[in-house]
Amino acid sequence: MVFYLCSPIDFSSAGWFCPMKIPFTKMQGAGNDFVIVDEFSQVWIPERDKPAFVARAARRHFGIGADGVIFVQKSEKADARFAFYNPDGSRAEMCGNGIRCFAKYLYEKDLVKKDKISVETLSGVKTVDLFLTDGIVSSVKVDMGVPAVEFLAKEIMLGGFPENVSSVGMGNPHAIVFVSDVDGIDVVSKGRKLRNYLELFPRGANVHFVQKVADNDFRIRTYERGVEDETQACGTGICASAVAAALNNLADTNKPITFHAKGGDLLIELKSDFANTKRVYMTGPAEEVYTGEIPG
Repeated sequence: MVFYLCSPIDFSSAGWFCPMKIPFTKMQGAGNDFVIVDEFSQVWIPERDKPAFVARAARRHFGIGADGVIFVQKSEKADARFAFYNPDGSRAEMCGNGIRCFAKYLYEKDLVKKDKISVETLSGVKTVDLFLTDGIVSSVKVDMGVPAVEFLAKEIMLGGFPENVSSVGMGNPHAIVFVSDVDGIDVVSKGRKLRNYLELFPRGANVHFVQKVADNDFRIRTYERGVEDETQACGTGICASAVAAALNNLADTNKPITFHAKGGDLLIELKSDFANTKRVYMTGPAEEVYTGEIPG
């Protein structure tokens, strides 16, 4: 269905003008918020126009406001395709909190009525398990795949001070720094410097500051590329941080690892698959906030 809002703009010449209105759903997972545009049955925005639309829709105070925009699309290799854009209009390979919202949307909008869904992303096909309560998706577990460990505890000079940085890819690049007190970190200033440390991260990186508070229990704060600011949480970043914690002997891989982000908690499990390769599994919430329409 196409939505229109008609209003007079120039009685002397043009008469009535009817701009197209695009339906959207606002969702959030652990405080990461997203605009969902359903293109499963109808393409609302041509590919060439998506970056400009995303930048306008995701802009806080002047648009809807979001940490990213997700287009729900059909896929030839999975149940659905996850097309994710950063707020600046750039494409991102993957988003852990976003894919949970995406899966909840698919199920509750009757697009894919299964409790195990395959999702095509730019970083490969992901398997998503949905946990239901009275027919409603209460939480989502995502097989985030096999991490790509670039380096661990590498000492660099950042702003004139040494920092030990680990790099783990989860389809997108992440820099992890373990600290004694995350509340004492200037996440935006330090995160921006490390995000733009192109000698280590030529594509930039999401930057995470992680504090161990108990056995397999961590606090985390995040600076995200594309958003270029601190965000409430980053699902792929929490997965990368769990891997870095385990490989730096800060976590036990035989037990679930809990991360407390500003927007909520996520549970990470590191398990061996049939090839004895460690895979990362993330479980957390997803919620619908509201629905609406935005001019195309």
